[in-house]
Amino acid sequence: MKVKLVANKKCSICPCGLSKKLPFCDNSHREHNEKYGTNYKSIKIISSNNTEIDINSSTWSKND
Repeated sequence: MKVKLVANKKCSICPCGLSKKLPFCDNSHREHNEKYGTNYKSIKIISSNNTEIDINSSTWSKND
């Protein structure tokens, strides 16, 4: 999945696959962490310049 990063702007990426806004984090992990005792946290990226990155996660379903 390609993500455009804007210079000096924080981007939060979802590592758990629960977000409704994949690949971006919508904090769905918070309830999941509390219920199941997990410790998911978003991955924050701040790029020094405008760029595009390719990212993927084994926790994201193939339909996302």
